[in-house]
Amino acid sequence: MSVTVKLRYLRHSARKLRPYTRVVAGKSLEDAINQMAVMPQDSAKYIGQALSMAKSAAVAKEFLPENMIVSAISASEGPKVKRVRPNARGRGNAYFKHLAHLLVTLDEKKAPAVKKTAKPVKKAKTEEKI
Repeated sequence: MSVTVKLRYLRHSARKLRPYTRVVAGKSLEDAINQMAVMPQDSAKYIGQALSMAKSAAVAKEFLPENMIVSAISASEGPKVKRVRPNARGRGNAYFKHLAHLLVTLDEKKAPAVKKTAKPVKKAKTEEKI
């Protein structure tokens, strides 16, 4: 089973979030949260927030957070907020405020496959009488 969490309409650009999503992809949930907690960037703060939301959702679905890994994480662009800044000669310059959507998917760790090595069975020596 998997747990998916969406953090939508972040007042941050997706372009700035993407490098930090690559850092946590494929790591265990606890390691990813701890790594984002020590980074000073705003992007790391938002990703850490999404990861902690995913952890809470996993606990609500009765999964163990220790057994969860970040299987997929992506940052996509949201709508742009359009604004106008006054300029010389009564003109106005348009600029955009970027928004982003952050999607986090957690899966359970797969138990390592244990190979059973069959011990060779020693055959008892039998003597045949002719």
